[in-house]
Amino acid sequence: MADEQRMPIDAGIDIGGTNTVIGLFDSQRNLLAKTTIPTFLSASPEREWTNNPEAFYERLHEAIVKLAESIGGSGCLAKVGIGVPGQVDTTCGIVIRASNMRWHDVPLAAAMRGRLGVPVKIENDVRAYTLGEALAGAGQGFRNIVCLTLGTGLAAGIIADGRLIRGGAWHAGEIGHDPVPGVAYRCNCGKTGCLETVASATGIARIAKDAVHAGETTTLAQGGNPEQLTAHEVFQACLQGDAVALGVFRQVATMLGQKLLSAIYLLNPDIVIIGGGVAAAGEILLSPIRAVLEDGYFSKTACPQICIGTLGDSAGLLGAVHLFDIS
Repeated sequence: MADEQRMPIDAGIDIGGTNTVIGLFDSQRNLLAKTTIPTFLSASPEREWTNNPEAFYERLHEAIVKLAESIGGSGCLAKVGIGVPGQVDTTCGIVIRASNMRWHDVPLAAAMRGRLGVPVKIENDVRAYTLGEALAGAGQGFRNIVCLTLGTGLAAGIIADGRLIRGGAWHAGEIGHDPVPGVAYRCNCGKTGCLETVASATGIARIAKDAVHAGETTTLAQGGNPEQLTAHEVFQACLQGDAVALGVFRQVATMLGQKLLSAIYLLNPDIVIIGGGVAAAGEILLSPIRAVLEDGYFSKTACPQICIGTLGDSAGLLGAVHLFDIS
């Protein structure tokens, strides 16, 4: 069967700090198939793929082709959208800087276009996530959206009057690197005291470890090395009523809410969407944020809705395949 008679399929890719998710969609944006590959060749400090992007290109190419083959001969790959965790020049298709991957000036779009033979667009991963939630998730029907993703790090996506905002140097939404007075943790960006050093999965675990080391009475001190504590374990302790764990989330949510309050005054969004792994905490995270906003915003009735994203990791994939539909 000739390619022009076959169903066009688009690939949406979400490159994460640990794993990279690949999804194939039909023209109606129905998910046909999905797979996950490790972002790095190994867990070693060198993270080989970051220092050798060519190896990552090849692995990604292989995974896309294999996934396309898995749906049979009815589909023909038409275009590819990719979300990348870093500063992305969407016009030139270059990853200017991705701190957690140690990428600098990586021509990702051209590299994948050359291997796949189809158009490729790239975007910051949080903006792709925001676009997905705006089109098919919690942001449907709203023209002014702020979307925060809390995972290994923290960043925001912004839609103002229906347009995705990227900024003059592609830095719009980097709220995770806004400094917090009194915070002394070192950030991957090289600065000290960035918001994401506390308001993230990494930050939650870090604050909990400090509490254990300080000798606070908590179930988090039981059963092993506190250095191996995770944000998920802190959340589980919250569900059991652990006062220290609940205090950690309240502290994190309060700092996040204070920064978010400034963003709300500046941007006046209709809705604030929170996604990423930490969002699974639900009201344990949202309630303290709402308290800060309701106390600090000039009108409780005008305060934007605060909610959890509804699409999970599919938001980034869906947003990536829609990159060809926006300017």
